[in-house]
Amino acid sequence: MMRPVTAVLINFRDAQRTCKCVKSILREQVDQVLVWDNSEDAGRSAAAVREALQGEPLVQIEVCSKNLGFAAGANRAIESARRDRPDNWILLINNDATLREGALGKMAEVLADHQQTQLVSPRINHAGIDSGPLFYHRWTGLQFRRPRPGSFAFPTGCCLLVAPERIALPLFDEVFFMYGEDVALGARLQSVAHLPEVLVDHEGSASSGLGSRFYEERLVAAHCMLARALARNAIEHWAMLLVRLPLLLARATLRSLRFRSLLPLRALYGGMLIAAGKDPLRSPVCAASGTPATSQRLP
Repeated sequence: MMRPVTAVLINFRDAQRTCKCVKSILREQVDQVLVWDNSEDAGRSAAAVREALQGEPLVQIEVCSKNLGFAAGANRAIESARRDRPDNWILLINNDATLREGALGKMAEVLADHQQTQLVSPRINHAGIDSGPLFYHRWTGLQFRRPRPGSFAFPTGCCLLVAPERIALPLFDEVFFMYGEDVALGARLQSVAHLPEVLVDHEGSASSGLGSRFYEERLVAAHCMLARALARNAIEHWAMLLVRLPLLLARATLRSLRFRSLLPLRALYGGMLIAAGKDPLRSPVCAASGTPATSQRLP
């Protein structure tokens, strides 16, 4: 049976894209939209979203006192949404993405027709390039568009329709600040429906900045942390790291040559420090175990 849907998205200092995303959601049959503000800017970005969306009764805005990152922010937003409407399915979508007409109904129909399916992941147009599920190689960290021996499919966190009653929550592993959490999710899921139709348009890396220091460091950190998350024991963890590090060095070298900048090579070291626990964005109050950061729902 089809259930009502609560849409959840995270805003990080980008009211314009967030409002565009929300408007695409409101065209669909959605029960509620929750915008979780991760901006940590004294509520300025959230206020801009609220002003732009005045008169939209389905939209709720919740402001968090800390930038928790994507994984923890999404988990808290889902928790908050389920307190309001515990029986609803959850549409998780990036704020730099928009739904195409009829997208939500097509995803919800799949969840309703397949009772064992835990979540639905549509095909996505990434800045003009259509993309379906990706396959992550457990040992090397390489990603492929088709299955390869040793790889597994994972749903991109750009847009997911989740049946919370069919999956253990929280949805994401909060050891990941940004990037890698969708791969870790794919590794533990039993049943995902990947739709062949393009239902979402995605700008991509709008909040992190493609090629920025943040992007480069977080991607390196994610691959190193995934070695730990996917390993079955300590020996396998270190073996995975030994396999991945030369590949990450080669990637950083190629990107440095491509962009004529040493930033990717410097970010390789920075990303390894983050993976080792020296993360400048992880203050003690934002630790994954019991984050005491507070949130406030705007009137």
